[in-house]
Amino acid sequence: MLLARLDALDEQRLQELCVEHCPESGTLDFKRGLPSTSDDEGKAEFLKDVCAFANSDGGDLVYGIADKNGGAEKVHPITSEAADAAKRRLGQVLDAKVEPRIQGLQFHPVEVTGGYVLILRVPASFDGPHRHQHKEFQRFVMRNGTHTSDLTYDQLRAAFDRTATLAERARQFVNDRTESILAGKTWRPMLKGPLCLAHLVPIAAMAGRTTIDVGALYSNSYTDFIFSDWGSASRTLNLDGLVIHPPESRKEPQTAYTQLFRSGAFEAVRYGGRLFSDEHQRVIPSTTITAFYREAAMMFLAAAKRFEYSGPAAFRCALLQIDGYEFGVGEQFRNFQKAYADRPNLVLPDVWIEDVAEAQDVDAIVRPMMNILWQAFDVERCLEYDKDGTWRARRW
Repeated sequence: MLLARLDALDEQRLQELCVEHCPESGTLDFKRGLPSTSDDEGKAEFLKDVCAFANSDGGDLVYGIADKNGGAEKVHPITSEAADAAKRRLGQVLDAKVEPRIQGLQFHPVEVTGGYVLILRVPASFDGPHRHQHKEFQRFVMRNGTHTSDLTYDQLRAAFDRTATLAERARQFVNDRTESILAGKTWRPMLKGPLCLAHLVPIAAMAGRTTIDVGALYSNSYTDFIFSDWGSASRTLNLDGLVIHPPESRKEPQTAYTQLFRSGAFEAVRYGGRLFSDEHQRVIPSTTITAFYREAAMMFLAAAKRFEYSGPAAFRCALLQIDGYEFGVGEQFRNFQKAYADRPNLVLPDVWIEDVAEAQDVDAIVRPMMNILWQAFDVERCLEYDKDGTWRARRW
């Protein structure tokens, strides 16, 4: 691919690609002009190119740069069709002729002198294998270096099994992390008591197709992972990736941290209890922890989009070590309705997000989970949402 972020591309960079004679590869292909979809052969070639990338490791199709001897040679600005019209035409062909539909496709025009260059970014798909129609036949193809070939029987069978296998790996990853945290194997020792956990694991992270540049985040963007009630934060590199945490002393127990894994998975942990020593009352503040899970989901989904991830993901919440704590659901400070769970650890069912790039309504993901959490304490529903499903966090 050209760059991790399409919005970083401009005319200067495209010209540099030509000067450098940037080679085509298994994830990059240059085309002088837009594909024709008015004839069967032109349409089939376009569909073949897109399906081959989707069934492999993804890639960029660059329309408006001619290639020579397998590398970029010269920018040929597109003038024959407006960029919006081209995006609409090509998108309609893909919708009509590719099965199943490819999620996460990005058309990105770059203005150049005299016209534009159109980049079509095709993600490595986990909804496949994808097939396209060619005359009376259906073809399953994949990218093999700079060439395209039909999938063999074994490759086709493996492609059908891939998503289920990776989904199971994602669930096992979260299971292992939960067991480790429950055993006290956190980044640094946490304050004793209830712990809130939130995980987002894109399936691509289990396939080795995503990676987080933790060095760049350490220097520039770690502040995107600070929870709103922290005030300020610091960060620490470790073998797993990057940890963002409140600026606490090494000698004191930690109250919260966020772990960004190099693979592309996300984890957030925070202390979820409160002790009123004068009343010997151990409480889990319902509003506080519900807001934590919601903010974690918003933060992680926004990060996945910034990193240009696509495809399915698993989101899970857990509340651990709650034995002896009551769930504070009352309206008045310290005047809680007494609510208890019937087990010491609550691990909520995973929510399967079909495409992290398209996930828009965070509350559609979080609210059903929070209803389950509150019901685990024998409360009918999560009271931080009104009866219409709108987030209206209370104060206590």
